[in-house]
Amino acid sequence: MAFTPAQKHLFYTEIAKMVEAGFGIRDAARAMLDTRLPSLQADLLRKMDAGLEAGKSITESFGTDLASISDLERSIIGAGERGGRLAPAFQQLADYFGMIATARRDVRQAMAYPVLLLHLGLFVAVLAPGLMSQSGFGEILGRFVLMLGLLYGVVFAGWLAIRALLKSAPGSAAIDRVIRLIPVIGKARRAMAMARFTKVYHTCLLAGLSMQETVETACTASHSGVIREAGDVLQATLKEGGALGPKFIDSGAFPAAFARSYATAEESGGLDKDLARWSNLYHEDAVRSVKSASNIVSKAVYFLVLLFVAATIIRIYSGYSDMIESITE
Repeated sequence: MAFTPAQKHLFYTEIAKMVEAGFGIRDAARAMLDTRLPSLQADLLRKMDAGLEAGKSITESFGTDLASISDLERSIIGAGERGGRLAPAFQQLADYFGMIATARRDVRQAMAYPVLLLHLGLFVAVLAPGLMSQSGFGEILGRFVLMLGLLYGVVFAGWLAIRALLKSAPGSAAIDRVIRLIPVIGKARRAMAMARFTKVYHTCLLAGLSMQETVETACTASHSGVIREAGDVLQATLKEGGALGPKFIDSGAFPAAFARSYATAEESGGLDKDLARWSNLYHEDAVRSVKSASNIVSKAVYFLVLLFVAATIIRIYSGYSDMIESITE
């Protein structure tokens, strides 16, 4: 079982707090283990301690658990370790996973009522015709379970298809562009990609990594095929000794306001402050976009459920009217 975003938010918040207070990473891990952490978090800290004991770096020690630690986390931890800024790196991760946890909570809350209404609508759609045909309760219940099974099967198949599509998007600019065109969902995905990109870019700048490595790490961490494709152009420009600002503007992969701001910050030597500002802005934008998307999707589901219930009532009433007419004839 992997960490949930909420668990990672608390986990990285605690590490950041300890490291910022002057604890070494191993001392921080031991202090956290004394607080009776959940088994998954405790195991991760023990593996990290064992890796450090064996002479590995902090990033390598964290990276041994591939199921629990993502590429994004390894990138930010690695940048923080190399630049001697571990506490800010861990805090960046805490903020990021706090954002993800909040977004998921908003989605669950927004979908709770439409899902409940859908189940009630299905039950009414089975119950009313069953009562009219004088079917037994067991038969009615069997039909309801069958309809639920079909519904869950369709939802599960759709979830698998969407998951496969989203997993393909980081490695395919074409697929990523298609997803970006989806109303509401595309906007939320773009905001999340920019939040990841700016967060990692800023961390790498503060850590003093080379621009070549900064661009590569940030583009990979964005999980966006479009941004990764633009990253290839940016890296080629760096190899030629050119400025990145014009390439950001010309690529079309980044929002115009951000690209222009990057170009002026590059000229004025204020990239670190500019990226810090954009990182905060896209963090907030991602939270708003995901919440807005979840609300719109939930309302769409709610509307479809109401249509289904209304159609069911009309069908039942029509059948009842036909039955009355046949009796009176």
